[in-house]
Amino acid sequence: MICGNCNKEITQTFNFCPWCGAPLHDDITSPFEDLKLTFLRVDLSGFTRMSETMIAEDVMAVLNDIFDMFAKIIAKNKGTIYQVVGDEIVSIFGLDLETGFAPHMAILTAEEMFNRLYDFNKKGSVKSPLGLKVGAEIEPASIFNLHPDLRNALILTKGFRKSQILQKNAVSNTILVGENLHKVTKGFFAYREIGEFVEESFGVKAYEYKLKLKG
Repeated sequence: MICGNCNKEITQTFNFCPWCGAPLHDDITSPFEDLKLTFLRVDLSGFTRMSETMIAEDVMAVLNDIFDMFAKIIAKNKGTIYQVVGDEIVSIFGLDLETGFAPHMAILTAEEMFNRLYDFNKKGSVKSPLGLKVGAEIEPASIFNLHPDLRNALILTKGFRKSQILQKNAVSNTILVGENLHKVTKGFFAYREIGEFVEESFGVKAYEYKLKLKG
């Protein structure tokens, strides 16, 4: 059988495609909830250099202080932390259906993180200043078992991968957004077109948001 949605070959009997989650029979109702979400990935730059000048306990204390600060900013702007991996935070905006302008709030969240980190560096808490590399994009997502704790939810989307590509290609202290996010927010924020990044089967057109930083 070939999935009519993603065209992947399926060799076993399933009600839903194991690749994309689409129903394989007309009489099957999808258990997934479809939403359009904004994915924001924030990675600390200069973290390795900073770590080399500090003992492990102090490194973790700094990381916890920064991530606690970032978590409060995300929550205040109606975002949800999906996961924390090393020195990176992955968050999602748009899960709160009563909150409008989720894409815009994601951009404002990133900008506030930059400015709060600037204040943190200025205090001299670390010998080597830290920066941020940010990637963000809007993508449709199908979610199974949606509730406030996303750790038990299954989320099928290209949003995680696209925002990751943007974040990996961002230079320190920049925000790169994808084409979908650019279209929705370009009337509110100023951008500079960067070009397209292609990794494996993903092509992501990137735009750099012009940050308004302190200093």
